[in-house]
Amino acid sequence: MFPKKLATKITAMVVMILLILVVTLIGGANWITKTYYQEHVTREIESRAVAHAELLQETADDAAMNYIEEVEAGKHSFFILLDEDLAVQRMPDDISDDFLVIFFEWLNDNQETIGNLDNEPFIDHVETYMITHIPHVWAIIPVNDPYTGTASSYLFLDQDTGELNEARVQLLLLLVVMSIFIILISFFLTRYLTSRVSKPLNDISEMTEKIAEGDLDIKLNIGGEDEVGHLADSIQSMTGQLKTYRDSRRHFISHISHDLRTPITYIKGYSAVMKESTEINQEEWKEHISVIYHEANRMERLVSDLFLLTKLEEGKINLILEEVPADEWLEQIYRRRVLLFDQKSISHELNISEECKGAFLTIDPARMEQALVNILENSIRYTPKGGKITISLSGEKGGCLLSIKDTGQGIDEEDIDHIWERFYKADKSRTQNDSGTGLGLAIVKEITELHGGKVWVKSKPGEGTEFFIWLPDEQDPS
Repeated sequence: MFPKKLATKITAMVVMILLILVVTLIGGANWITKTYYQEHVTREIESRAVAHAELLQETADDAAMNYIEEVEAGKHSFFILLDEDLAVQRMPDDISDDFLVIFFEWLNDNQETIGNLDNEPFIDHVETYMITHIPHVWAIIPVNDPYTGTASSYLFLDQDTGELNEARVQLLLLLVVMSIFIILISFFLTRYLTSRVSKPLNDISEMTEKIAEGDLDIKLNIGGEDEVGHLADSIQSMTGQLKTYRDSRRHFISHISHDLRTPITYIKGYSAVMKESTEINQEEWKEHISVIYHEANRMERLVSDLFLLTKLEEGKINLILEEVPADEWLEQIYRRRVLLFDQKSISHELNISEECKGAFLTIDPARMEQALVNILENSIRYTPKGGKITISLSGEKGGCLLSIKDTGQGIDEEDIDHIWERFYKADKSRTQNDSGTGLGLAIVKEITELHGGKVWVKSKPGEGTEFFIWLPDEQDPS
């Protein structure tokens, strides 16, 4: 799985970085300690060689020799006294023959340099057979005759660096052990942490695969406020939206099929009757054609409303804004609907507040009239004979408030939030004589919000319904 590969890559990368750091650290520590110890020993043996040479210039008796031997023995060093011809005059008894062979070769190789020495020692670093060992430090300095000022003898010092090298090696070993320990801890800790991260990522990966296969009911329980938790929440939210879209699409197909099937059935049925009729009955044919025409109109309105709503939701409707007097615009719409009120014996009333008389609204009058008419027709449809519809216009918060109140059957509280959805009426009292398309209130909402306004409703079952449309005085340029 991808998360497992990711965990392995992260772990390998962390271990590789730690190895590089450890090798660099140990190599640097080795170079620093080796250089520091060597420089320290070099300075120390140089100062001792000068001090011993000054002592031997004053007196070269046995007491002075014994003193030098004691000093050098305490420093893990020894001295050899050479005459002016570089022949050995005095040296420790325990010096091996192998050392003397190397020593005389060294003297022979550096004879010219030694012969030109004044009062400063010649310092050399002699490598041993151990690669990790610090080189021995050799120093040779002339002991000048106080009367002639020429070299009467030479003092040679050999500084053994074994003790310092042992401390250095122990320090390096300690660093190696600690580095191994740190790498192991880092490996297991990184593996653990990446596994903790990989598990929710693996769950998310499996979830997205199931979503791709069409399972939108899946639940992903990943807690936490970190990036992985937010990613899981976003995917869960996306899944919910996809499910809502899927269900909405299914409902839409179901509703549109139902609304189209009914008029098609009527048109097909009455057409078949007319086609199979052997005699032409003018009255029957006229009635059949009337039904066919009525159902064709229903189909036309449904398709037209659906097309309009789709364009509104996609933002493809461009408003043609005008400044219109609010009271005159509303009165014209009201007068054109008086006949509809009277046909159903519904009493009606138009109330316009004083502050709205002469006020102007910046709207697309045709589109807003369409929204208002949709609400009026909806109120007429659900208001019984003898009921009442009241249209009011008043000023409120930088705009005008339109209200259409009826004494119809009302809306249940749990259904109020859904009336703005497409085909809401499909789940309520759908009848063959109902000429509504179920898209009217959805169109009202889209048109109102496109104008920068708001629409809402108050209703109680059995007491009627009141729709509100608030429109601003001026449109937002954005």
